[in-house]
Amino acid sequence: MTEANASQTQTTSGRPFKAWVFPDSALPTADLVEVCGGSQLLAGVLQRRGFGTAAAISEFLDESLYVATAPHELPNVDKAVARIAEAISLGQQITVYGDYDVDGITGTSVLLTVLKALEAKVDFYIPNRATEGYGLNLKAVSVLASKHRTKLIITCDCGVSNFAEINLAKSLGVDSLVLDHHTMPEMLPPAVAVVHPKLLAEDHPLFHLPGVGVAYKVCEALLTRFGKEEEIAKLLDYVTLGMIADLVPLVKENRYLVKIGLPALVGSPRPGIRALLTQVAGKEDTDLVGFGLAPRINAVGRLSDAKFAVELLTTDDTARADQLAIQMQRDNARRQELCEKVYQEAEAMVLTRCDLNVDKAIAIYAEGWHHGVVGIVASRLVERFQRPVFIGELDSEENMVRGSARGVDQIDLYEVLKANEHLLYKWGGHKMAAGFAIELDKAEAATRGIVAACGRMLGGQPLSMKLEIDAIANGATLDLSTVKDLNRMAPFGMANKKPVLYMEKGVVTSTRLLGKEGKHHRVIVQELGSGREFESVMWNSKNRVPADGDQIDIVFNPDINTYKGVDRLQLVLLDWRRHGYKEMPLEDLQAAALDAGSEQSKQNFDPAAAGAGAGNGKDGGRDAGDKGRRPIAASTGGESPTAVKFVFKDLRSFAANAEVVKKAQAKLGKDLLVFGESCGRVDGIDFVDRTQVSEKDHLLLWQFPPTLKNLQDLIKQSKATNLYMVGCQDDDLEEPAFFLKRLLGLVRFAINQREGQVEGDKLAALLGASKMSVALALTALKKVHWIDWFSENGMLYLDMLGQPMESVEDTQEYKQLAASLDQVKKFRQWCQECSMNELQLALVPNRVTLAATPLESLEPTEISGQPGVLKSVTTYGD
Repeated sequence: MTEANASQTQTTSGRPFKAWVFPDSALPTADLVEVCGGSQLLAGVLQRRGFGTAAAISEFLDESLYVATAPHELPNVDKAVARIAEAISLGQQITVYGDYDVDGITGTSVLLTVLKALEAKVDFYIPNRATEGYGLNLKAVSVLASKHRTKLIITCDCGVSNFAEINLAKSLGVDSLVLDHHTMPEMLPPAVAVVHPKLLAEDHPLFHLPGVGVAYKVCEALLTRFGKEEEIAKLLDYVTLGMIADLVPLVKENRYLVKIGLPALVGSPRPGIRALLTQVAGKEDTDLVGFGLAPRINAVGRLSDAKFAVELLTTDDTARADQLAIQMQRDNARRQELCEKVYQEAEAMVLTRCDLNVDKAIAIYAEGWHHGVVGIVASRLVERFQRPVFIGELDSEENMVRGSARGVDQIDLYEVLKANEHLLYKWGGHKMAAGFAIELDKAEAATRGIVAACGRMLGGQPLSMKLEIDAIANGATLDLSTVKDLNRMAPFGMANKKPVLYMEKGVVTSTRLLGKEGKHHRVIVQELGSGREFESVMWNSKNRVPADGDQIDIVFNPDINTYKGVDRLQLVLLDWRRHGYKEMPLEDLQAAALDAGSEQSKQNFDPAAAGAGAGNGKDGGRDAGDKGRRPIAASTGGESPTAVKFVFKDLRSFAANAEVVKKAQAKLGKDLLVFGESCGRVDGIDFVDRTQVSEKDHLLLWQFPPTLKNLQDLIKQSKATNLYMVGCQDDDLEEPAFFLKRLLGLVRFAINQREGQVEGDKLAALLGASKMSVALALTALKKVHWIDWFSENGMLYLDMLGQPMESVEDTQEYKQLAASLDQVKKFRQWCQECSMNELQLALVPNRVTLAATPLESLEPTEISGQPGVLKSVTTYGD
């Protein structure tokens, strides 16, 4: 059997991998066809995509008819420009704080180029992906303020979620301007200006700007203020590169900028861009960026240091640019190798350890999966398994999992992570892409919570996996001119994808492998109606190609393949099915997609390398030289061999009844701790707070603690194996005014009775609050000169200063306190309303095994002779 024929043994059964959605049969009107130059096919595609008038199509196809949006329409641009101009005039040090992806790198380059042209005193800072992660961090802010003498930080493609870091900068005398486009939190950071397109209405032309687009608009306004309008167009190469790479919707302003910017990018005079262009071949379109330039720039940020990419794009030194471009080429080759290695291991883990018939998302992590490539691998796994993917690298030295997520249309990744933020160390992103960091002891609970949240978001609906078809192609007339007509829709990208056509009843006359590793295929399809043969390619098509002689229907992008100056028609196959195949339910299509390649992947899977625990050795089959690789997949099955029994009991219906607690005390005696802090005294009940916990078998929560961390600490410190959930309500503490009143009373008591000294943990316990809330409240009171305090080794030293000099309600810390108290309120509400299963996922992070019997059908448990008052679930944790 030849290599080409061998691939035929891995074909599918002729089922499509996605649900094909066909266009309606309505023909475009004559005026639409006319404005499309007589192309009925082009008019039909545009009509299907929502262009219902000739005027709308004309503006879409002809960029000269589009009116560019003034930068001042972007909220807070004028404030940002004024502060930058002030910094320039005063000679203040400006630091551009960017992100390590192409969007952040090009946005940083835009700002650097313009600020240097305006003779500003400017430098830049890009955090290291591996050691610092995304966005601002406290250490970097401190270094910029002290060593760089920075007086103005301008963030680019980050910052909107960095409240604490920008607050620190403010306290150090450093102003901040936030230029970002990621999903905004409920409370914006205390910057001089937050320039963010999501502050606009969704139908505004600037709503979908990426980070580089925001930087461009700010610089457009800045250059206009300084009378240097001629410099604006010179920035379009940066803008086009970053905009295409960041996969933002190419509509309205974005489409306009990319369309006029592509020629500027291809003809850029910058030595760095010229050096990169010599490494890539292909048409001068968005694919040149997406598959050529962007991966090389991203590789530096993933594997090395993104500052070298900024240097490449902004240097005027041709020799240095060539040197950096060569290094990028090497980094990109290494990135490709790492991607393939991690992908193979991750795919095998999914197929062997995840329940894909139940779980609507994949959440996995392992030691040794390079953090710089997990985002790329996530994208490939989404395509492979047709569901959201959360994948991370375990850093065993720091006990941290850092990862990336990629999504599908039906599930909002930002909302999924937000629903699990109590389990996350750090997170951010938007609907389709996100990043996160998780402390190791919470990692498995977080992965389970993430998978569960995705399932809830779907609401019982199947993942759709739709493939929308724009038009039905006629094999007799499909030619190069057809493709050229459709290419008038370019530039292609998000929200303006390449046209998708359908052609039925072709026969496969030959297939052969493409590429060094044989991951792609060349397929010749003869359309039976016309007898014409069409050359086709199918990318990443292992185990997905039809067999020679198969009669098939195909869905494809029509394309032009240019070789040695000669243009040829080429079809890029997206999916296929055997002719006559009847559509099946989406659930079955999901199973079809999962079937592809599973046997081969399982055969290639090395349990020892991936820590699957196969074999009979002491280490579960793990090779002695494995150095503890620990891949983990979220799953609801499998009991840990070293499990410790842990029982949850639900007494929340007795939240206002102290009798049940007294009966528990009577029955369990000294083996019971009753936790309560700010709930007030109850006769006959001895409460303990977080500073008084001792080891007991039974822990009863009369009041829920303020944070998940507090709850986890209670369980850890008490070593309890039985947790009773009661949860009395104490709404007064949720109001900041009442909270400050209570705090001031405790401050006076400490001054009068304890010489002004109190442990920080004890003060938080007396208030039943988080340490963050206490810190914000103390800072607010100090800011208005009501009290003075300092902290040393966990001890607070307090003093009263008299009446405040201004209203405490007007301070930023008071507003932050309200938000912090609200978070405590939300956590306690969650404790009151969550199911016992959800509670387990949050509290027992390792190897949680839910009871086999559904919670609702468990037999009632008795306490002190009272039947039917408890629901209990037994779990197991390491």
